[in-house]
Amino acid sequence: MKSRYDVVVVGAGPAGSVAARCAAAGGLDVLLIEKRQEIGSPVRCAEAVGVESLRPYLALDSRWVNAEVARFAVCNAVGDVVCLPPTEPTLVVERKIFDRELARLAAEAGAEVQAKTTAVGLLHDNGRVSGVRIQRAGQEYEVSARLVVAADGPESQTARWAGLETVPPLNDYYVSVQYLLSGVGEKVKPTECQYHLDVDFAPGGYAWVFPKGSNTANVGLVIEANYADTESAQARLERFVERHFPHASVLSVVVGGIPVTGGIRQMATHGLVVVGDAAHHADPLTGGGIGLGMMGAGLAMEVAVDALRRGDVSAGALRSYEAQWRRRFGRSHQALYKARKLAARIGQESINDLIKQASQLDLENMSLGEVALRLFAKHPLLLVEVGKLIATGFILK
Repeated sequence: MKSRYDVVVVGAGPAGSVAARCAAAGGLDVLLIEKRQEIGSPVRCAEAVGVESLRPYLALDSRWVNAEVARFAVCNAVGDVVCLPPTEPTLVVERKIFDRELARLAAEAGAEVQAKTTAVGLLHDNGRVSGVRIQRAGQEYEVSARLVVAADGPESQTARWAGLETVPPLNDYYVSVQYLLSGVGEKVKPTECQYHLDVDFAPGGYAWVFPKGSNTANVGLVIEANYADTESAQARLERFVERHFPHASVLSVVVGGIPVTGGIRQMATHGLVVVGDAAHHADPLTGGGIGLGMMGAGLAMEVAVDALRRGDVSAGALRSYEAQWRRRFGRSHQALYKARKLAARIGQESINDLIKQASQLDLENMSLGEVALRLFAKHPLLLVEVGKLIATGFILK
């Protein structure tokens, strides 16, 4: 490594790799570092992503596509199911290959990529971020940078070192655990993703079953963190698996957390921008963040490359990125956040009733307003709340 770069990106997930690639393509000298010894491992999510969000950054490749999703099956606690088509073509991907390909493209664009290289602090000069302290192979280095990109995931230390507030309240934080199961049998259809809304297993969240091919599936759940003290997320998943897949084998286990605030208040400061899960860009209803992280990183680098060319990486210059992100995603994220809060309030009996009713409707030939009127006729207070969500742009997924 050199001692100075134009841009240092901390974290080589999808958002970090896209940021590094965009910066390098803009003619900047870029270093991309990843603390883990292998980019893309361990997996931290259910691995579903919309095709449209990928198109600007990655050509489709069968090497990292495990499944093409034809429908989403939303299940209640008593066995009723409503099936919905995806709002855009959706894939279940193999993140180990997917993430590595994004990092390879960043390197091909001119970025220097270093795995097993950890940021341990920031450098500052006259009140602005001016670089990163890095630990690699038992040695510590100071690397100067005109701009630092914090892409180090939900537990981002880099953003906190810069003085940005990234710690969410417990009820805006999903605790997550996922098993890769083998031997799932016919309960998992190769083109169907399942969402299970059952507060016994996933209070404040949901469980999922996503096909991975070859009789395997990602099976996991998220719960609001304030429920974790009564029973751990992993204990809940154990019970869920015992009920639905009692004879399956566990090939891997991943645990983690996902902030679902809809975006941190401040995404840029002097000499630093925050992207991806570090900026809480994940969908505040589902927690999905691959595509959103990549798109947010693209927006950040459009602003940052121009700012670096002009020699102005002040907070004022970089916050144009925040404004652009909020124009594009702020309204929908606010509606999705409110939808999650509403779903947490209505109770299991109402959830069961709504899914049962929805399973009997001709959803493909009904408008969103018609569906809402039919579903919530017996729940006038909920109808008012759902009407507000529709008015703010919320679309059922």
